[in-house]
Amino acid sequence: MTTMITPNTQTVRYAIVGVGGRAVMFLNPLCQEFRKGNQLVAMCDTNPGRIAYYQRSLQEQFDYPLVPGFIAGDFDQMIAQTQPDVVIVTTVDAFHHEYAIRAMELGCDVIVEKPMTIDESKCQAIFDAVARTGRKLRVTFNCRWATGPVTLRNLLAEGTIGEVLHVDMEYMLGVRHGAGYFRRWHR
Repeated sequence: MTTMITPNTQTVRYAIVGVGGRAVMFLNPLCQEFRKGNQLVAMCDTNPGRIAYYQRSLQEQFDYPLVPGFIAGDFDQMIAQTQPDVVIVTTVDAFHHEYAIRAMELGCDVIVEKPMTIDESKCQAIFDAVARTGRKLRVTFNCRWATGPVTLRNLLAEGTIGEVLHVDMEYMLGVRHGAGYFRRWHR
């Protein structure tokens, strides 16, 4: 089944695994502005409290029907019961490969929040699963469509400041985020 929506096609069914902070970037748009033609059919996480939080939040904010929740150990059962077309993976980075591979093995396309995974062997395992299953894999970047960068890109594309000859970018990580960021695999 394709995950591209065109007029007169059936609804695309989504499940999400990992309902921490990154999940909201997928959940809210899916349950609000992209609700037509799409359906969130399941949520999965290691923490039942997070699942309950998002179940309530989606109902209160968007009048969304109760979405079934599954504990991480019940991932296969979630797929069998809810039959998603696409699984969105927003877990801790080190587990992306496990869910992406298993979802494809169970017949689902996959969207993985960046990074796809954390090392070469896990990356190769994901690519092997794509080749073996024929499923589609997409990797997203959580800041790509933020208002500031999009506005800047549009101004540059329109030639507002003339021809761009050089770009110099500095990214300053704050002490709170940056310190933890560089203690993890990112360094």
